[in-house]
Amino acid sequence: MKGRLRILLVDDQKLFVESLRQALRTFSADVDEVAIAYDGAAAVKVVEGFHPQVVLMDVHMPGMGGIEATRLIHSRWPDVKIVMLTTFGYDDYVRSALDGGAVGYLLKDISPEELLQAVKTIEGGGGVILSREIISQLSGTASIRAAARETPKWLAGLTNKERKVLLLVSKGFSNEEIADRLYLGNQTVRNYISSLYSKLGVDNRFEAMRMAIEAQINDLIGDE
Repeated sequence: MKGRLRILLVDDQKLFVESLRQALRTFSADVDEVAIAYDGAAAVKVVEGFHPQVVLMDVHMPGMGGIEATRLIHSRWPDVKIVMLTTFGYDDYVRSALDGGAVGYLLKDISPEELLQAVKTIEGGGGVILSREIISQLSGTASIRAAARETPKWLAGLTNKERKVLLLVSKGFSNEEIADRLYLGNQTVRNYISSLYSKLGVDNRFEAMRMAIEAQINDLIGDE
């Protein structure tokens, strides 16, 4: 629906954010207004007056960086969905951003269409969104850590369907994509994910994803 989405872009690269603003307006009639801030401190001020649904935030900027700004915005306006959009995909940055309240971490080589779909998924409550490159990086780190791994005890407590849902979560699929692949309703997928959080003892999608990746459940359960 036109006029539904208000987006704030936060990045000190002026040509990039101006181009991105034009792309967002061009590729989707759902985008109403797109505001711009060039550093974290300015972003906090813009959020207060502009009230965006979604903020696309760079990590490194002069003055207040994106992770600090994310923490401030999330503490004051927890309903605002913050997605990191950056060239830096280091594990420490991902963890710090998500711990600070971000609900997504994307790399700047994403296409405008993919970015818009991610924004819509996030705005619609679709959970944590990570670039596939970030997930691959986490998987590579897990492979090093798990050279002598054992099957985790928690895996035995999951039903076959919960294992399949968790496997797709670990690969970065959204709730809607999981529903399509497993022929389930969206609410059913949400119920499975809620059950997974409880059984795994985690609070969010990223923590569940990390547990699954570090346990390398793709090798453990395959296509069972």
